[in-house]
Amino acid sequence: MADSPPPTDPVNPSRNEEILPPVEQPSAGFIVQLFVIPGMIVLVIVLLWLGVSWLAHHGTHPEELVRQMRQNRANSWQLAYNFSEELRQNDLYRKDPALAAEVARFLDELLDEPLPPPSGNSLGGTNPRDQEIVRRGFLCRALGEFLVPEPVLPVLIRAASSHTGDDDLRVRLAALEAIALLIENTETRGEKGSSEILGVLLASSESDDRKIASRATIGLAAARQHEATARLIAMLDEPHHVDVHYNAATGLARLGRVEGLEMLQEMLDPEVDRGLIDESNSSEREVKRLRILLNALRATRFLASQNPQADLTSLQLAVENLLDQEENSQIRIEAQKTLQQLRDSTG
Repeated sequence: MADSPPPTDPVNPSRNEEILPPVEQPSAGFIVQLFVIPGMIVLVIVLLWLGVSWLAHHGTHPEELVRQMRQNRANSWQLAYNFSEELRQNDLYRKDPALAAEVARFLDELLDEPLPPPSGNSLGGTNPRDQEIVRRGFLCRALGEFLVPEPVLPVLIRAASSHTGDDDLRVRLAALEAIALLIENTETRGEKGSSEILGVLLASSESDDRKIASRATIGLAAARQHEATARLIAMLDEPHHVDVHYNAATGLARLGRVEGLEMLQEMLDPEVDRGLIDESNSSEREVKRLRILLNALRATRFLASQNPQADLTSLQLAVENLLDQEENSQIRIEAQKTLQQLRDSTG
């Protein structure tokens, strides 16, 4: 995809492609990266600034960061990022209902205000409008990190329910991702607010906007409710964008469901380029091609681990075929790991 990404999930520094992350139990934070198939160009310069700013502010107490953000400083969007990072690394802060309520009130107040008018200079995210979008996006992400859902659910549901333009859309996408994180972090599947969460995710999954529908699949997979799973299955046969189909299939694999098996086979086929239809140049096509293959391989491993009784012969053949044709070293390593797991699962 060529659309601008929501400003919620900073990209990790690039790694040697021979060094692979360990296979972990699925979490919503991981699924945001794994199942949202991005062909998206991240605000690289902005994220570099964020990294420098995080180092400068690392260790600042979250309450102080919130106070500074409320002063509406020029770097408030950077402080929002720092705040989300502090939360991610400290369960004591994540369990603080008063802090969660304060951040939720702050975001709620911001949503009542119109975005700054567009500016001609947006290089490096210095445009005040861009800065405000980034701030709201990181505040959504921060709310998703909390382990106390009650104070934060209402504002996240509000942010995820509507938008009036492309800029508001970026905040909506951030809120949908945050809801997926919240579901995973707090296991709100059986809690009081779960019906409202499910309603937002189901409505979003029916959106004609592929970015919204794609984000909705993350939360639906995390919800692990019958209605959510049924919706993922139905999305496979609906006239969605190919990205939504792929996300639904990988989401189902995370749940150990085989309904998306044929879609996973397609994703693993190096000769199928349906997922690259929106990429305009060779470099973007290659990046997205590799991401689709990585997503499919990791989803296949999740499916094998979650449903060891499933007949995954077709996926095993697809991975073997991929190994015969693929030259990229990272893909080959991931494919070998996946093939070994498939063989182990079949005895």
